[in-house]
Amino acid sequence: MEEHLLTEMPKRYPIDGTFELTVRCNLHCKMCLFRHDDSENAEIIGKELTTEQWIDMAKQAAEAGTLNLLITGGEPMLRPDFCEIWEKINQFGFFLQLYTNATLVTPEVMAVLRKYPPHVIGITVYGSTPEIYEKVTGCGEAFYKMCSGVQELMTLPSAIQFRTTIIKDNFEDVRNIENLISEKFHWNGIVNEPRCVLPPVRGGASKACEVRLEPEDNVKLMFRRGIDYVKEQVGERKFDINNLEVRAVPRKKEEDKKSRFSFTLFGCDAGMKSYTISWDGKLLGCQTLGDFQTDALHDGLKKAWKDFPFTVKFPELNEKCSNCSIARYCETCYASRLAETGSLNGWPEYQCRDAHEIARLVNGGKFYEKV
Repeated sequence: MEEHLLTEMPKRYPIDGTFELTVRCNLHCKMCLFRHDDSENAEIIGKELTTEQWIDMAKQAAEAGTLNLLITGGEPMLRPDFCEIWEKINQFGFFLQLYTNATLVTPEVMAVLRKYPPHVIGITVYGSTPEIYEKVTGCGEAFYKMCSGVQELMTLPSAIQFRTTIIKDNFEDVRNIENLISEKFHWNGIVNEPRCVLPPVRGGASKACEVRLEPEDNVKLMFRRGIDYVKEQVGERKFDINNLEVRAVPRKKEEDKKSRFSFTLFGCDAGMKSYTISWDGKLLGCQTLGDFQTDALHDGLKKAWKDFPFTVKFPELNEKCSNCSIARYCETCYASRLAETGSLNGWPEYQCRDAHEIARLVNGGKFYEKV
């Protein structure tokens, strides 16, 4: 076999950054990837970057060429210095995004956000009632705080995005969540729902595997919006789900990928044009993959970015995945494979079942009686 060796490192540009201000959160979501056990909070607070360190990290990011910066957590507003951090990083000219659960939106927070509005705010909504919030987050009262917080945030000129994570406890509440967002908050976009819930990573303490949906229900959710659209177009009486034909239509994005070549570390932009600075100052390729990291706090962001590729080492992919005939339907990546199996080359059974269910439907399988 002819070998091709790189004689120099391909060009990498740290355009998209994520600052994980904390992994602490005021909610206790059953499926959270990152939140640690409350017993660890004192230790975590002692190791979190300080106000000045985050501001300096933002300065370094701007000097390194970062254009887009996401501020997230945990819940970033849980930090008492959130307002100061937010105000100071605005001086560096980033396209700023903020992710929040909207339950800690105080007058002080609104004052600084009115002065320096985010370009985009991503708000996570976990249910349509206090009862669902109690089941999912452990705090029913958070529902009312979220509603109040959302209404405040929507007075800003920021673009608003709504997100949710669906588990067994709010599976039957999906449409109610969407109705709440459209009717109470007068927002008519598409609510972002992750395809699969992963086990916790990087020391996270949740029990996601116990509460996440079965792969078959994940696929049901994925197809649901398309089914609803068809029903709207043809009418309920003409709609027969048992005779529904599902076809895989190649997306333009997939066709474009075939016609161009680019170097990657993980098969995505992580470590090539995007990065995460963790709560304790480590540079990661993405927030879900902590096995490869450099020390941005002590070495500086530029050096941490430059050195990052040399930390990345992959074993051979397992034979089952290497020879898979339905890989095009598979959502797995190195980060999810590690989360699911504890190994970078493990076989992720959960995501494999998900891919097989999609393939079954696309290749002529019957759909569900209820979607």
